Amino acid sequence: MAMRLSTQSFGSIAVAAAPAGATPSNTAFTLTSSGGPFCILGFYVNADKLDASVAGLVQIELSRINGEGVVHPAVEIAEGISLKPQDLVVSYGSVMSSSYSLSFQVTQWPAASGTGSSFNIEGTIVFLADETVTLAVTVSEP
Repeated sequence: MAMRLSTQSFGSIAVAAAPAGATPSNTAFTLTSSGGPFCILGFYVNADKLDASVAGLVQIELSRINGEGVVHPAVEIAEGISLKPQDLVVSYGSVMSSSYSLSFQVTQWPAASGTGSSFNIEGTIVFLADETVTLAVTVSEP
């Protein structure tokens, strides 16, 4: 079994606008191994703002490991007119590993005023796994 350090990018995971006074909008996505454990050593994530409107607070959090729910702090990636790209490994203070899958939830809280703003979530993952392992990114509703 030869281990390999790999990089994979993903993008265009949509997060709908959350207008003032509305309920939060959210989406979820899962990183799934093609066959075997993997360890994420770097996970850059960025919220790409799609319009000029003021957004609510946008947060991402690790929500499941191998389908089992976990509680981890939410990390801010955007608010108002500011974008705040993050490396989730640095933010969480540790690598993230799994034998099968890791799931994340992205939530946008309502804007302070106006219609809110839509986003596309983009990212790059650096992971260590057997050289035959690839990661698939699938979007799901939380």
